[in-house]
Amino acid sequence: MDSRRLKNFITVVETGSIARAAQVLHIAQPALSVQMRQLEGMVGCQLLSRSSRGVVPTATGLEFCRRAKETLRMLDGLQGIGREDNSSPAGHVVIGTAVSAAHMIAVPLVNAVRQRYPAITLELLESPGVHLGEMLLRGRIDIAIVLGEYASSGMQVVPVLEEDLFVIGIQPERGEVDLQRLHGVRLVMPARPNSLRKLLDGACAERGIVPQVATEASSPYTMVQLVRAGVGATVLPWSMLGRDPPADLPVGRLVNPVLSRAVSLATAIEAPQSPQLLAVRSLLLETLEREASGSDWKGVRLCSPP
Repeated sequence: MDSRRLKNFITVVETGSIARAAQVLHIAQPALSVQMRQLEGMVGCQLLSRSSRGVVPTATGLEFCRRAKETLRMLDGLQGIGREDNSSPAGHVVIGTAVSAAHMIAVPLVNAVRQRYPAITLELLESPGVHLGEMLLRGRIDIAIVLGEYASSGMQVVPVLEEDLFVIGIQPERGEVDLQRLHGVRLVMPARPNSLRKLLDGACAERGIVPQVATEASSPYTMVQLVRAGVGATVLPWSMLGRDPPADLPVGRLVNPVLSRAVSLATAIEAPQSPQLLAVRSLLLETLEREASGSDWKGVRLCSPP
């Protein structure tokens, strides 16, 4: 079982077709079919379910695909040991992040990595925050950008920024919206469990404020669209609005109290600290700090040192 066959299997799974995978890989379809059969013979079970519409991985095939990706990433790191040093790292680094953080740092981070470390291939994987810790500990990602209070055994979590919450859909007074004004107001919010929802629910409960969550949605874009349609107001950090907040909707910073959540970097304690991982982590810190000092990301600041 060699790395080439593992890569080919992953391509078959991701394309859902041996024919399409053969085109992507620039190899003959019959040869690729034989490879997949040989791979199943080596493993001792069926990995792909075949039909006239293509192929889908079996449950074992899905797990095999996940482990194959992890194995290839480890091999990539091993092959680069002889040529890497701290000044010219090379390899593949996966950053797992919530959509909101990706809105603010994806472009500057990718540009910075390309300029400073051209031999590093960066992969950005967007996922709900509740899944990032598991993905980190299982080796699917190398670094996680996590939001809100986040703690887990086996992980090192370093708070970098704090970002305030904003109310969208209620006319602010001098740029601010008092939390008390949310009492009885229809809201569009993320479903539990969610760090943003937990933060707002806790603050309202402490003060006897009872907003009416009319609709739950996971996408910030959808939430703003629902506000625009008159379904209700919403509460979001600026990062979820992207770099271009809606000009047609009122936006005000939530106050009394000011509610903020942490933006932290997490790494697995037992994961190998490869040169490429350390390089990207350092550059990610620089990018977050630089973006926080700019004018596009409102309501954000560096965390105070412990």
